[in-house]
Amino acid sequence: MAGAESTFDAVLIALGGGAMATGVGYVLKTLVPGAEVICVQPMGAPALTRSWRERRLVTTESTDTIADGVAGRFPIPEVLDDLLAVADDAVLVRESSIITGMRLLLEHTGLVVEPSAALGVAAILEDRDRFDGRRVVTVICGSNVDLDAYHRWVRR
Repeated sequence: MAGAESTFDAVLIALGGGAMATGVGYVLKTLVPGAEVICVQPMGAPALTRSWRERRLVTTESTDTIADGVAGRFPIPEVLDDLLAVADDAVLVRESSIITGMRLLLEHTGLVVEPSAALGVAAILEDRDRFDGRRVVTVICGSNVDLDAYHRWVRR
């Protein structure tokens, strides 16, 4: 990744249990230390984002999101420690933005993705000013989607 410092300014990573976010975060902080690492979680499953913000473990009674791939309720202490070391921010997004993100990924890239994969796009949609004029990367992962549910979600 030589010269990666000038390639992008921020990376958005889906946040569930924290393994992907901390792994990607450690690599980025090592190879591209100037890049902002932003974790994204649905509002209906905020346990690890709340834990990151409060700097202590926060559990939730339940989850309510279509992004079941990131719907954790019980953060792991060691994962929170790692996340605190590598994440610059953790944000929550609405279900409607996740669905719009899924639709945009289909329309503009031809990708059929599970809701968790659209979290980065959802974060951009919800805070356009923050990302305006910046070079932003989002990790798109996961295609474990129920096609009937997918069609209901992305249908206009």
